[in-house]
Amino acid sequence: MLEMKKLDLERNLKKTNNELAKLNRELAGHMVTLASQTGDTQPLIQAVNALRSAQELYSIDHMPRENAEVQQSLGDTLLKLGRANHDTDALEHAVEAYRGAITIASMIGDETMRKALKKNYGLARSLLGNRSATQSLFSAA
Repeated sequence: MLEMKKLDLERNLKKTNNELAKLNRELAGHMVTLASQTGDTQPLIQAVNALRSAQELYSIDHMPRENAEVQQSLGDTLLKLGRANHDTDALEHAVEAYRGAITIASMIGDETMRKALKKNYGLARSLLGNRSATQSLFSAA
């Protein structure tokens, strides 16, 4: 009987974590949309935090494609704002967002997405003048 309750609690925890991760991912997506409409980078910081929370709730082998898509949107928005405003901080965060999305795309086996992400990642790095900088293992994935 005690084992059954423990198993039920573990299932409920997993379900709750998945729902919370989904809500955090959706929040990040809305923050990216807000930032792209207003040009304000503050929502992007909130998006980064929401994505980190979502990723902490998922195991690496169950990371959904949607997380990569939101990270890609985040990187695209940061790249656009960084480029338009000559904002080095935004460009650096775009690089980080692309790295995360590349890692997820590699883990889920989406080669087409990974190649597109690497192209934008390279653009953001070139705008920063970091073409010759050493890549992390994940960014080279």
